[in-house]
Formats: sequence, structure tokens, C-alpha cells
Amino acid sequence: MSAVRSRFVQVACRGSVLGIFMVAACSGQVNRSGGDTTGGGDSSGTTGTGGSSNPDPGGGSAGMTTIVSGTAGTVITGGAGSAMIVETGTAPPSACSASLPGSYTTMCSACHNQAGTANTRYPDLYTFMGTAAAFLTQVRTGGMAAPGQPQMAAYPAALISDADVMEIYSYFSSSAGKRPSIDSVDLGGVVPLFATTDAVNGPIVFTRDDGAIITRGAGRVRGRHEKEGSFGQFLENYMDNRTYGFVNEDFTNTATKHIRTTYEPISTPDHDGNRITNWRHWKEQGDNATFMQNDYMKDMTMNDIPMGVPPTGPVAFVQQFDDVNPPGGRSFTQGLNFEFEFGIFILPTALVTPGSRDSYYTDTFRLQIGVGGLTPYNMDFDNGAAPFNAMGPIPASRFGGSTTASWLRIEPYNYYGEMALNIQQENVQNFVQGRRLFHTNFVDGTHSDPGNPVLTRVAGFAGPMNQTTSCESCHFLNSPGFTLSGTLGPTSSMVFKFPGPGQIHQQTGSAVSGTPTTTTVMLDGAPVTLTKPTFTVTTQAAGTPAFSARIARKLVGMGLLEAVDERSLLLRADPLDCNKDGISGRPNYIKDPVTNALRVGRFGWKAEKVSVQHQVAEAAVDDLDVGSSMFKDSTGKVELTDQDLAQMTTYMRLLSVPPQLNPLETDPDVLAGEQIFKTVGCANCHQTDMVTGANHPFTELRNQAIKPYSDLLLHDMGPDLADNSGVAASTDPMAPASASEWRTPPLWGMSKLVIVDPMHRTGNLGLLHDGRAASVTEAVLWHGGEASTVKAAFIALPTAQRNQLLAFVNSL
Repeated sequence: MSAVRSRFVQVACRGSVLGIFMVAACSGQVNRSGGDTTGGGDSSGTTGTGGSSNPDPGGGSAGMTTIVSGTAGTVITGGAGSAMIVETGTAPPSACSASLPGSYTTMCSACHNQAGTANTRYPDLYTFMGTAAAFLTQVRTGGMAAPGQPQMAAYPAALISDADVMEIYSYFSSSAGKRPSIDSVDLGGVVPLFATTDAVNGPIVFTRDDGAIITRGAGRVRGRHEKEGSFGQFLENYMDNRTYGFVNEDFTNTATKHIRTTYEPISTPDHDGNRITNWRHWKEQGDNATFMQNDYMKDMTMNDIPMGVPPTGPVAFVQQFDDVNPPGGRSFTQGLNFEFEFGIFILPTALVTPGSRDSYYTDTFRLQIGVGGLTPYNMDFDNGAAPFNAMGPIPASRFGGSTTASWLRIEPYNYYGEMALNIQQENVQNFVQGRRLFHTNFVDGTHSDPGNPVLTRVAGFAGPMNQTTSCESCHFLNSPGFTLSGTLGPTSSMVFKFPGPGQIHQQTGSAVSGTPTTTTVMLDGAPVTLTKPTFTVTTQAAGTPAFSARIARKLVGMGLLEAVDERSLLLRADPLDCNKDGISGRPNYIKDPVTNALRVGRFGWKAEKVSVQHQVAEAAVDDLDVGSSMFKDSTGKVELTDQDLAQMTTYMRLLSVPPQLNPLETDPDVLAGEQIFKTVGCANCHQTDMVTGANHPFTELRNQAIKPYSDLLLHDMGPDLADNSGVAASTDPMAPASASEWRTPPLWGMSKLVIVDPMHRTGNLGLLHDGRAASVTEAVLWHGGEASTVKAAFIALPTAQRNQLLAFVNSL
């Protein structure tokens, strides 16, 4: 393909009203052409009206982008109202590194990334001060490199040679203390999804000049305390201005120890009798849901907003409480928890829906005293069943970094539906509004959660080619879909994609499940029967077309995956199979549907979507026939407003990742299985660790050490897992995913599949792209192609070790 050519489309900057404040449409500068093209104008940087967030009540945010329509198609404004459209692009050059062996890429680079921000979970090899002999010993024996750090697997010479280990040591020791920037990675013609100008919002935790540690947070209403019924639910009218922001000012490390909390609700609190905002703080230890102290927040004014922490969302009132005297047995000890929650009483006349519920409990928050930041770490343990008889989730179990949800003891079916623990004031209302749209029927406007009002505005949005009527109908409780049983219909959670654009719709074709085929694999001397679904697909126009059958995917952590810098993904790619291990993951290069810029695909079974917004907008038009400014519906209409699209994008970005339930600390088989997962080769594709980039518009998602168990790359999985698309394999790096190539599916949240949906998944997890595998064992045994060697190693494992490996995967 030709070199990158670019041109600029000038679009006037405009404002857009969101809630009760104004946000500006100007964004970061996009002004570079050629192969080194970056910019704030992108296809997914949306919040509020569609962009980098930090709406401020004063009327502007330099990081906002706005979707507009122009003569060149739908564009997203970039710097000073400019949007760059890149007409063609070239893939980055493929070459084997002259500095690091290929084994480093597959064995080491997930934990010890060689460029950009170091992963805080693991030792930074650029700071290793030991000898070459000590380095080799560490690789061979594993264990903890330092107290409190994760257990390292022991890698034998059969996996990584002494020569390779010494080459790795030489590379890092010769560059001691000189960690290169992520910008040192050659992008070729790829345009980053986000630029430094998109990272507008300030940090969530910082230390102010007066010594106070500032923590910003936000939350939603709950029905009861966290250990009581209706805590996990989204109650009636949850989306109607029932969110809030707060600021903790922790003076623990100053001469006067105290923690002052400022409450900034979106709706005016009531003051009738004792209906003043409750301040519940210092949680009682043991198996209970109550607090040691219960007070009232004190009324303040906007002048009492904490110094240096202006609101980033709408605020109707300001209240504060200053904790000076901890109750008996508690103290301002650094590293311990300060627990709190708000008791909300909304002024009845301030309700969006008159006469609706006006009093609520809220999230239970845990502030790290003297450290800052909210933590999911629950010190309120009891002597019940594991894992709730121990403190946690421990740091190694927090797969989503600071977004990781706390344990859900009540209504655990919502494990895939919790919002990020570190969600911020500028995004929390958009999150709940986006959730409402996600759970709304676009035919009649009804909500899937009982008691919520009909959203009449969107009734009738679904076009004549709708395959289903709501997002939630395919992603039940945000969990994956199921293989088709019977005939494709509006309740099916499987789609049949054409090799080009589009998919089967019941109005113009049909898909019917047929008699499954079976194959047998020997495991421990006994046959294991594997079942593969079959489908007959027909269309009115083309008879029997080529197709790719795919179930809906679970939705947790998508914002974190979007925040991973594409250069980090390129560092893990090995299209030339440099270490000759048979594994050669490659990026899927996709044209941005808005700007035509060349991007790295990261969402979808074939990594064919470049951003969360791309995923949301394309699913809306393909499955619901609901149009947006990105993709018009089948009749050429646009139903979703840019704000609707932005809110749905915010919801998808800020779904939290559920925690692992401490088995690495409490179950020796799971701990052993984690090491086997790495040494048997599973981690070569299901990459254990990543660090998100620094440029995402949402501050919640930046610089997070996460554990997705995916490299987001395409891998050829062999003929047994090939779809019916007929797309041939190609050596062209720009070629689309072939029939047998699939993006490595993230494994985080595996342990919650049955917890979230026990009715449908007990006994059949429904894994792989078409839901054929009832268990992890079946899923592994279907692997082929690049995973053939790993599958053979899995089969060859002693039964006890294989069970440990399975225990680990099922704990994720």
C-alpha cells in the first residue's frame, strides 16, 4: 500500500449542553502528516457529547471532542475543530529484534515490558542490580524476586535457553535506568487512538501542597448496605440524577490527623426532619453491615469546595464532614481502611420523576489511610465460607487495577455489571444513563430491570432490519452469549457475519442449527468427545453464503483494553515467529470508520473494531438497526444522538473487572496452576499482564496494571476452529483475519460465568467463538494451529498438574 497521505477537514468548534453545564467541542491538536500521525481527533474519545472528559461547570473543557457530520462523512473533531482523514496507511515494519531474543517476547514481556511505563506488579529489569549468574538463577528457580511481589514461574532451559537469558540480561543491564519511552516503538502508518492532548482530566489521587492526600470519587444509589439485599441491584429510576461525587482530604500525614469528606450530589438533598444526608463511617468489623458511627453531613457552600479540586460534573449542593476522632479500636494508621457510605435523602421536589423513591443507601467505600485512593480490599471479614473468611481481594487478584470491583456478597449475578471502583464525577451520570440505554428495548422503550419507567424517546428506534431489540438481550447481565439452538430469532445471542460488511438478519435470511459433529481426543488414556455445532445459513439474495458464526462476548474491562497503547500491542506481536515457537500473533489493522486512519483493531472475535465507540455504534446498527452519526440505519436514518452514543460508550468503558477470589493466597493448587499456565505455554497468547497507556480521555483507565489474559492479537487456531467464511490466510500484514484466525479472548472474569448465570452455565460454560466448549478442558482440546504445541503439552501433563492448571483458569 502507498505511504500515508492525509488531509484536513475544518469543522467549526461548537458547544453542547450536557446535564446542567456546558462543555466545549475543541480538542487536542491533530496536525501531523505522514507515517508519524497522532492526534486527539479519534473514533472513540467520547464522553458527554463525545470526547475526552472533564466537563467543568465553568463552561469548557479543552479535551472535549464532538461528533459532527461533514461533506467527507461522519467526522470527530480534533484540535481546534480539525479532523484528520487518513486515506491509506502502511503497517509497521516486521523484523526480528537484534537486541532481544524472540523468547523474551513470549516468555517475559507481559510482566517485564521493555518500553513505556513499567508494570508495578513486577521488578523492573532496567533496575536489576545483580549479577548475570543471579539473573539466570532467578529465571531457573522462580519464586518471589522481592517481598510482596507475585510468584515467578521457574523456566527451564527447554523453554528459554541460557544464551537467551544472557542476551536478555545484557540488554537490560547495558541500559540500566534508561527505560525507553513507548514512543520509541515504530508505528509505521498506524495512528494512535489517543494522543497526549486527550489526557485532560487530572489525577484521581494526588498530594496537595498543604500535605493533604486528595482522592476523588463518585458513586450511585443502592437499596441497602453491601451485605444486605438489593445492594447489587440497579433500582427504580437509578438513572434519574441519583449519582454523586465526593472528595476525601486525608491529613493523616500532617501534624493534625483528620480526614475531611466533601459530598457533591447531582440532586439537592432533603432537610425535612432527620432527612439530612447520613454520614456512616468506620465500619464495624465482623459479619455485619453497619457502621460504628452514624452522623449527618454538614451544609456548606460552593466556596467550601476543597482547594485545588473543582467539581468535574454537575453539583446541586455541597456538604462536608470532618473525621477527627476515630471510634474505639480504630485509628488513622497508614495503610488501614477508612470505610464510609452516604445515606441519601433527595428533596422530593428535585426528583426527575415526581413521586419516585427519594431515599437510598450508597456504595461502601474504603479509603487507604495515609496512602490515598479507594481500595476493594475488604478488612471486614468473618469466619464463614471462603473467600469471605479472609481479607481481600488481595492485590494479585485485582485484575482490573484500580477499577476492580469489591467482593459482591449479595446479588453476585451483577459481577459483570458493577461500575469501576475509581469512577469519577464527570463520568458517573453518563455511566448510568448509558446503562439505561443498554437495557432499553428500542421497539417499545421498556427497561429490562423491573420498576423503571419506559423511555418513550427511543421507542421505535429499532429499524426494519433489527435482529434483536436491546443490547441486553444478547449480553444477558453483560455475560457472553450461547450457541444457536433452533432457528435464529430475536432472542438469539449469536450472529452470523458475512466475510465483508454485514450479517444475517431474520428479515432477509435464516440460520438454523443442525446436527452437531463430534470428534474424539484421548486424554489420560480415556476418550474425550468434542462436539462442534453446525449451521445452515441462507439468504434471499445469495442462497447459501459464506459466514462466520460468533456468540456475543462478555463486556467487562473493555475500557482498559482500549486504553492499552497500540505500541504495547506491537511489542508483543511476532508475525515472523522470530523465536520459531510456532506462535506468531499479529495485529489486525483496521481503517477507522470515522477518520479512515489506520488503527490497531482490538475488539470483536476477529479484532475488527478499533474502539469501544466503534463496537457500540456498529452493534447498534447491525443488531438493532439503530443508526448513529457513525453508521446510519438501513433506511438512512440516525436515531441515536451523539450524547446517546457517548453515554453508551462510557457505560461500556467503565464496567469494572471482577476480582479473583483470593485463591492465589488460599489454594495451593491454584498457585501451582498459575505457574503451569506460564510454563506450558498458555500465557504465550493469553498474556497475563498489560499496562494501560497514559493518554486515554478517562483518567480512571490510565496507567493501570491489569491482567486480561489476552494479547489482543490474531492467532491462527487451525482448521478445527475455522469458521465458514472462506477467508484465506495471507502473508500480507494488512490482510483481514482469515477463517482460522481469532483474537485471543480475555480470560478475566472466567470464574464468574456460573456465578452470574447459574441457570444456563452450570455444566456448560459455552466457551470459544461459537460456544461449543462446555469446559476449559474442551476449549483447550479444540485448539490447533499456533496452539498445537501448547495443546500437546496440556495433554502430556500429569493428571494432577493438569487439574492444577484447570483450577487456576477456572479461578480467573
